[in-house]
Amino acid sequence: MKPIIMAFLIIFAFGFFFYNIYTLIKVLRIGKYEMRFDNIPERIKKVLIYVFGQKRLVKNYTFAGTAHFMIFWGFVIITIGTIEMLMGGVFPGFRLIPGEAHSVYEFILDIVQLLVLVAIGMGIINRTIIGKRREVNGLDAIVVLGLIFGLMITAFGVTGSAIAMGTGEPSWQPVSSVFASLFFNGMSKDGLIFSNEFFWWFHIFIVLGFLNYLPYSKHSHVFTAIPNVFFQNLKPRGALNPIDFEDVPDDIDHFGAGKLEDFTWKDILDAYTCTECGRCTDNCPAWHTEKPLSPREIVVKLRHYASSEGTQYLNGDAANGAELEDIPGPDWVTEDELWACTSCNACVEQCPLFIDQMGKIMEMRRFLTLEGRLTGPAGKTLQKLQQQGNPWGFSESDRAKWVSEVEGLNVLGEDGVEDATEFDFVYWMGCYGGYDPRGQNIAQSVVSLLQQAGVKFAVLGPKEKCTGDPARRLGEEALYQMLATENIENMNNFKVKKVIANCPHCFNTIKNEYPQFGGDFEVINHTQLLSDLVDQGKLKPTKEVNEDVVYHDPCYLGRYNRVFDAPRKVLKSIPGLNLVELDRNREKSFCCGAGGGKIWMEEEAPRVNWNRFEEIEAKKPDSVAVACYFCDTMFEDAAKQAGNEDIEIKDISVILRESVEAESKAQD
Repeated sequence: MKPIIMAFLIIFAFGFFFYNIYTLIKVLRIGKYEMRFDNIPERIKKVLIYVFGQKRLVKNYTFAGTAHFMIFWGFVIITIGTIEMLMGGVFPGFRLIPGEAHSVYEFILDIVQLLVLVAIGMGIINRTIIGKRREVNGLDAIVVLGLIFGLMITAFGVTGSAIAMGTGEPSWQPVSSVFASLFFNGMSKDGLIFSNEFFWWFHIFIVLGFLNYLPYSKHSHVFTAIPNVFFQNLKPRGALNPIDFEDVPDDIDHFGAGKLEDFTWKDILDAYTCTECGRCTDNCPAWHTEKPLSPREIVVKLRHYASSEGTQYLNGDAANGAELEDIPGPDWVTEDELWACTSCNACVEQCPLFIDQMGKIMEMRRFLTLEGRLTGPAGKTLQKLQQQGNPWGFSESDRAKWVSEVEGLNVLGEDGVEDATEFDFVYWMGCYGGYDPRGQNIAQSVVSLLQQAGVKFAVLGPKEKCTGDPARRLGEEALYQMLATENIENMNNFKVKKVIANCPHCFNTIKNEYPQFGGDFEVINHTQLLSDLVDQGKLKPTKEVNEDVVYHDPCYLGRYNRVFDAPRKVLKSIPGLNLVELDRNREKSFCCGAGGGKIWMEEEAPRVNWNRFEEIEAKKPDSVAVACYFCDTMFEDAAKQAGNEDIEIKDISVILRESVEAESKAQD
């Protein structure tokens, strides 16, 4: 009778489970198709490193990551025993591991189950003490921890009672032996038989119940984690997907993500994979400065939205003309949440399952902007970009007027200089280098250093236009494409091949996004080139800079494009300079608050740059070294707000120039 009951339970439980998975797949198919089957070897490698190796989970959050590592690998090992128990209920004596090897497995299993119990204790400590601020301690988390605890206790109940009956192997099951002596010592034979059956059936019901609870909980990642990591984005981090305005289907009446079908199937898979661990939110500059944005909540809301709207799609309501809700709106994701994002990418960097929170925010921004719902200073900035090709609306003819005053500086399109192949590089100075006084000082420092190093380069000068980064990050994709196309055509006409860009936003856009529109250029950041020139001895910093200097990693240079070492090498090459690291550095660097078009928007106090500057002040430096126009501007503003203008804000090129020019003057 027992095998028949077990067979019925297994068929029913797994049938219901696969029905839930099939429903999930149908919801995923509502999303747009996106190719994620390229580079299979690399994708398999990612799964091995980040799922089975748990690399991101342990990194930065060691205590919580270790607990999860123990539970994950515990369940990998325990699954063998679970299969044996399920199949053994139908086919008595069934074993996956035969002979003597099974005793070894039972020993490993016994220890692993204890470690899982320890990990549960660590999880409770993390949720109530260490990670209390970022964790969500809802009913779902309590239920899952309770079910895992129940699985381990009932498993020990089965093996412990078996040892007490004399059918177990105490020498191979030390933990179960302790369990037997504590709870089954002196129990009658009938009591032991009843206990063994009770714990066996209790364990089976928890296993099958857990299996079918998971698809309805945030722990659905147990099934979706491997495909989600496998199908992660392998394109450059800094590249948003383009919109094809030339080939628009007749049934499309909007762009960006406003409805469920506007997201890709991978976006929806992301939503069902989120574990709500809160690492994304814990590293979000908007959330840290009391803004309404929580990247975790963006993904969780998308999951709830997909479950709600997906049901209507599958029931045919959408096809029958039912008006479905937009996700950017008061009932789901608010506009204030979306506009709070600085596009720093810290959320994506921290997610252990490679969920792209920021990509979803950018798609919903596109929907809002292209529907005409972006107003205020940012909207005016877009108008100026369209009219004059720069965010201030200055005359195009006034861009980089200072270049005419630099002796020996080659300007493409002037004085017969028409072919960029005559030069090693074209220096892209950006809008700040063209118009802003502080930015001009930085650009002039770069030009001076390149000339002193004997680098053959030219500039576009007044023929530059904004790369379009602010427009794209603010959701105005059409304007971005217009600016990008003009710049690419201009550069291609001059046969530009290699570009130096000191603005990380220009650097990222030209390097990672212009190839989408035929702009295939080799792009290097000014800190990378300056580091190479110092290594080659073409730039020799000799003047001592006896200062404590902190370096701030710009998001678009560091986190997006992994340029961490070159700026530090330049600073370390300067005599007397003491480089001080901030607590949040390299890939954990805290945003200055300017990215994502935020520099052109009003921000409520407390501001992101104030938060970062407080961290800088705590190190008591003499100067802050930056490698981004935006960071330079934001920290100058923060220093004024803090009343601490004794701390100087300087681009790395400016600091290096001060040290190198001492050598040049000595030679003169």
